[in-house]
Amino acid sequence: MVEVEIQRKVIEYRIVGGTCVCGRAQRNTFPAGIEALVQYGPGVSAFAVYMTQYQLLPYQHTAEVLNELAGLGTSPGTLQRAVRVAATRLEAPVTAIRRALVAAPVAHADEGNEGGAQESEGA
Repeated sequence: MVEVEIQRKVIEYRIVGGTCVCGRAQRNTFPAGIEALVQYGPGVSAFAVYMTQYQLLPYQHTAEVLNELAGLGTSPGTLQRAVRVAATRLEAPVTAIRRALVAAPVAHADEGNEGGAQESEGA
């Protein structure tokens, strides 16, 4: 038997603050990369990008799926931001690939029909 189990993993960070005996207020900080009170990890972002960009599921429906499967109350706006961030991160590698293909003597694109399917007569 094969089962699919989807679990939510929550990592909680706490800020501790207080006043020193000298009267100065002290407060620690969040770890690097933690910038908001509620922050979704890379797995949630990857799922959002996959569902909205590859499966073409609308943002609202993707948010509903995340809520039903994992109990995440994400908004469509949060998912749109995840897609924008992913697109920004992909700009440099896509540009490099594009430049390499343009500069290559052969782009390995099959534009002919040699060895492929037979053309039908009258086409």
